[in-house]
Amino acid sequence: MATNFTMPQLGLTMTEGTVSKWFKQVGETVDAGEILAEISTDKITNQIESPVAGTILAIRVPENAVAQVQAVLAVIGASGEKVAAEATSGVLPAAPPAARPPEQVAAFAAPEGTGRVIASPLAKKTAREKGVDLALVAGTGPGGRVVEKDVLAFFDRPAPAPKASPLAAKVAAEHGVDLAALAKDGRIMKSDIMAALPPATPIAGTPLTGMRKIIAERMSLSWQTAPHVNLTVEVDATAAGGLREKLAAAAGVKYSFTEIIVKCAAKALGEFPTVNASLANGAFILNSDINIGVAVALDNGLIVPVVRNADRKSFAELRADISALSAKAREGRLNPDEAAGGTFTVSNLGMFGADHFTPIINPPESAILGVCRAVDRPVAVDGAVVIRPMMNLCLSFDHRLVDGALAARFMARVRALMEEPLLLL
Repeated sequence: MATNFTMPQLGLTMTEGTVSKWFKQVGETVDAGEILAEISTDKITNQIESPVAGTILAIRVPENAVAQVQAVLAVIGASGEKVAAEATSGVLPAAPPAARPPEQVAAFAAPEGTGRVIASPLAKKTAREKGVDLALVAGTGPGGRVVEKDVLAFFDRPAPAPKASPLAAKVAAEHGVDLAALAKDGRIMKSDIMAALPPATPIAGTPLTGMRKIIAERMSLSWQTAPHVNLTVEVDATAAGGLREKLAAAAGVKYSFTEIIVKCAAKALGEFPTVNASLANGAFILNSDINIGVAVALDNGLIVPVVRNADRKSFAELRADISALSAKAREGRLNPDEAAGGTFTVSNLGMFGADHFTPIINPPESAILGVCRAVDRPVAVDGAVVIRPMMNLCLSFDHRLVDGALAARFMARVRALMEEPLLLL
């Protein structure tokens, strides 16, 4: 009996998700527990396992389409089992597989045979989807029967290299022209390449999908709705650096400035609760918990796992939480609830050499703290010029909730805690 593979609810607040990628297609088999699809939400991207073993009988929601929680994404059952057609209301259809150009198909023609083509039902279905003429496919099944693998091998067979002059081949490589796409009898010359070049006009890019699409939507929403104001303070990181070395020596593990900054920010947020507030649906929410998100850079974007009750945790607990959450984020194992519920965000670009930047607020939070690198600079201390490791901290805040004077006092407190860590006690 067929089983419906449905959109999972990956978090308590999730109502819909995007199918970023299918790892199996119709007609392919899947084992129970094998990765079947990649699902993206406004918080995270997760790879979802198949609940059962069987054959993919139908895919109801194509890649890059959005579906509600519990909507049927695919149907899994026994090979050859019939399933009823089902409309996917509100879901954009997936692009059909590209068929080979007729001249390319002809180039792979098998020796002509006589009589009708003997092929399996799956081979016929695959041939229709791929635009392959079964009469051109040599069968390897019993009695010369064409099976699915024959159709796939025929479709995936590389096209013969077109004949081109050395200069034409060089110009084509420089301009990214596919020689196989040029329909020309005989040898391809440089003039043919130049004629195939597009006019010097802007070319439409690839639409954003998956995590990058979600990041773009959230950042655009934040920039359009929250009046951002930016404030930067310079911090002498001498004491914080010394504290980091002492913590590392005592515990025998490496510490970063991130743990110290999160600790200082958490204490300051407790003293300035408005900076820890949120604005949702026009309502001012004074959050009782201090949950600090720590931005983690990924190859295809970024994600912000949340350290809950950061103000109540020791340096060792903060380090353990940040290390574990960051590792899970990079490995794609982060639970959606671990990236939800933040009240303030810290984004550290110091390891990338940034001296100043203005981060965008993560809605519905009211502020985000950008951390830059610590670099030795000459500064005046007690009337003398000395060399100290100086660091810029950049606060972006929502002026609807936080006034400039309040933001300045908050940052002054963070700086004081950084420069005199004993105040954290």
